[in-house]
Amino acid sequence: MSTDPLVRSIDPNAVRHQLKRRGPAAVAAHPLWQEAAVRLEDRLSYIRAPEGVRLDYGIAQFGQPITAAPGSLGMVVSVGLLAYLSDQRSTLAYWAKTLAPGGLLMFCTLGPDSFRSLAVALEDHDQSRHAAGYPDMHDIGDALVSFRMANPVMDVEWLKLTYADPESALRDLRLIGGNPMFGRGKGLRGRTWRDRVLLALASLERNGRIEIPIELVFGHAWAASATRPSKDQAQPIQWFGKTPKDSGSNI
Repeated sequence: MSTDPLVRSIDPNAVRHQLKRRGPAAVAAHPLWQEAAVRLEDRLSYIRAPEGVRLDYGIAQFGQPITAAPGSLGMVVSVGLLAYLSDQRSTLAYWAKTLAPGGLLMFCTLGPDSFRSLAVALEDHDQSRHAAGYPDMHDIGDALVSFRMANPVMDVEWLKLTYADPESALRDLRLIGGNPMFGRGKGLRGRTWRDRVLLALASLERNGRIEIPIELVFGHAWAASATRPSKDQAQPIQWFGKTPKDSGSNI
């Protein structure tokens, strides 16, 4: 098992199969990711966009090769893709490499508290069997610094997926993705397991609605200019805490 916080214990072949079955474009169209895209574009509206080619590489582009040469892009924007990758570090490093000096990287992914309440309800407290965990924004920010990205900014927003009943919750969660954990049970799951999941979802009812908190992690950073800081010169990271900005944002 990797000790790198940006390398997750999920099976990339399982992710590939699950996204292919659902359709990457259909997953990207889920209200969760549509809301994330709106919030990311809102951030972009008050940032001066650099000149050059913009590459949008999100969930809908999962599995599609990137042909951009190193240093050829003005901007890389990604909504949600990192949440489905086992090795986020390699992808972030590659994106950083494709940016021209002064280019901008903007992305949104899921944070460690996403779906955690469901994992706990399923008695998967270490999130090793039923609900995958996600890297903390601090680890992602540290990675951006290691890639010589300048002025990284990391922040978190919260929303809640809400459902009328456990059945509708289960149907919708299946649209977002399956269980790609290496520790997941093999073969088809039976009625007993389904009933257990429904019971876990029912335990998340609050005020007549099933509520599943989602932690959205946003980040952006600039490709270093020709006058890069020395290797040992620290790059400050702007952190914004995990206090919910809009705890009433429901989907």
